[in-house]
Amino acid sequence: MDEATLINTWNAQRKSIAHSQLVSVIIISAVVALVATGQFVTATDEVRIAALVAVGTTGILSLISQFAIIREASMVVKDLAKAKSKTGKIIGASGAYLQLTAVVMVVFAIGLFVTLVQAIY
Repeated sequence: MDEATLINTWNAQRKSIAHSQLVSVIIISAVVALVATGQFVTATDEVRIAALVAVGTTGILSLISQFAIIREASMVVKDLAKAKSKTGKIIGASGAYLQLTAVVMVVFAIGLFVTLVQAIY
């Protein structure tokens, strides 16, 4: 694969990471709105659990998609490690950022889920 194709693939992977978060952002936003308006104050445990399952499920599926995208982007980074262009070289040196992104995603997801559990209960 030539360098230009690899750079285009890199850009597509970055865009995919952002798009894979949309469903979980919508679900989380809806649950936060319900928490903010006090809708869970009188809710049954079943309703609260359903909300947490919805957030957890979409969050986990989103993380799985993002990890797959990061894995594929890591291969592009490896292929661009010996690039000739400045853009290719910068992307080729981005492997550590991809790994940091994966770690931060997990930490934030756990923190958000714990926060929502506390807010709902």
